[in-house]
Amino acid sequence: MAPLESAEHVIGAMLSDILEDIGVDNGQLLVPPGMDNGTVRETVIVDAEDEAAVQRGSLVLLIGVRGRAALPSIRKLIPDYPAAVAVKGSEEELDAVREMLLPTGIGLIAVSPAMSWGTLESIAKDRIQEPALSTDASTIIHRDLFAIAQTTATLTNGHVVIEDPANRVLAYSPASNDVDELRRLSILARRGPERYQKLLKESGVYKHLQAAEAPIHMEANPTEGLRERVAIGIHAGNRILGYIWLQEGKEPLAPNTDKLMVGAARHAAIELVRHRNEQSQALRRDRISSLLSGTPQIHSQAQSAGIDPSKPAALVLISAKGDDESAAGLQLRRGELANVASIHAAAYRPGAVVGAIGLEIAMILPDLDPVKSPPAINRLINLIVRDARVHLHCQVQAAVGPVVERLDALHGTLEHVRSVLKVLESTPSIHVASYADVETTVLTKELLELLASRTDLRHRGITLLCKRYPEFATTLLTYLEFFGDVNRCAEELAVHRNTVHYRLRRACEVAGIDLQSAEQRLLAHLQLRLWTHSEGRN
Repeated sequence: MAPLESAEHVIGAMLSDILEDIGVDNGQLLVPPGMDNGTVRETVIVDAEDEAAVQRGSLVLLIGVRGRAALPSIRKLIPDYPAAVAVKGSEEELDAVREMLLPTGIGLIAVSPAMSWGTLESIAKDRIQEPALSTDASTIIHRDLFAIAQTTATLTNGHVVIEDPANRVLAYSPASNDVDELRRLSILARRGPERYQKLLKESGVYKHLQAAEAPIHMEANPTEGLRERVAIGIHAGNRILGYIWLQEGKEPLAPNTDKLMVGAARHAAIELVRHRNEQSQALRRDRISSLLSGTPQIHSQAQSAGIDPSKPAALVLISAKGDDESAAGLQLRRGELANVASIHAAAYRPGAVVGAIGLEIAMILPDLDPVKSPPAINRLINLIVRDARVHLHCQVQAAVGPVVERLDALHGTLEHVRSVLKVLESTPSIHVASYADVETTVLTKELLELLASRTDLRHRGITLLCKRYPEFATTLLTYLEFFGDVNRCAEELAVHRNTVHYRLRRACEVAGIDLQSAEQRLLAHLQLRLWTHSEGRN
């Protein structure tokens, strides 16, 4: 057995994070580890003939055997309770090993034969060892916290300061002329004035903030030159990570300020914890991708995010369009949209996951009630879209997926939700929709795309009509879509009804069709819709 050389500072890593670094093509999680066994503290290479024991929490790289041949060696490792065992072989080759490890709480990773053990060991080592805090990591967390402060201030009509547990200022919203002396001094000194901190401690404010995840209101104090304030603690379990302070501005605070503060605190807690674990924005995108991958890694990813993968969940996709379509403009807008969505989502569900997927913002809402949650989700998404449209000044649309029975089935709804968003793009007046709302339009588009992929399914006469006489073709399509109502067709095309009769007669002559035949009417309608779909006319 060749143990991995340990560094001076080893804190361990989630098995899901190591799997993300390895890549789904190189390592597949066949058995997720138990809830108490997901942290890998060291990596050891074990030869199949080695009799030595391993430490609890180890990731064992079992060399010298493949597939079912690993059974005897793994049977010896079970009493040591490693975090997981990595064995080379396919899912089918490791089926017997999977059955043996399922009840033990020990994870099983199927490693691709193309993946060298040395590379895998190196990747695991890099993830397990705690790196020194880099400038880039510090920049990311400060940028994220400043974005939370700015978004919260915008949504609540106030001014925000985010502090750490020692009352050092971590971030704040841009100041204006209506800030009071306390906020001005806090920003300048990068921490709250000691006199005021002592007053808050004596009044029990900090005791309240540290004890509960609930906002506390402090009345204005004209004598001290203080405006009304709302504060909330930033919690991670029983640990206090900091505080968010909201000062009233020129306008009254928003009616839903308390709920927004809860969401901001939860969102800030996620960012601070991720910062401590050296996780970047790219990793957040990976988490969304992993939860929607349809692979066994969903379970370890969900567990590391504190989500029960066996409970109902839903997916929402949100897009935003604005005047600035440059690369920088798009990236900035998506980041701002993600911040608005994250604060609202965290207020609704502490375990909500928000991140970018492609050009959209994806929101995974876990632990739902299949009956009661859909109306609440609809209200939540409408609120996010409303706030984003008002404060980001852009066109925002959201597609809401169905509530599925289990989070690990959520990936099956991704294409449906994308189809809904695609329909919304051509209907700017609709801001929020579910698949049920636009099912007919989605299916029609999918049918037309299927027909478009088959170039042999073209009626020669109708193709000739569309190519040479598009005006006649448009009239025939309008006539068919108005169920043969000549008057409505003429009104729609702004022509005389006699003109409609003439164009219809000529269209039938050119295409060689008879409108008295139901089959020919159906075929003509589909072919004409395919023509408008291909030409981008609809």
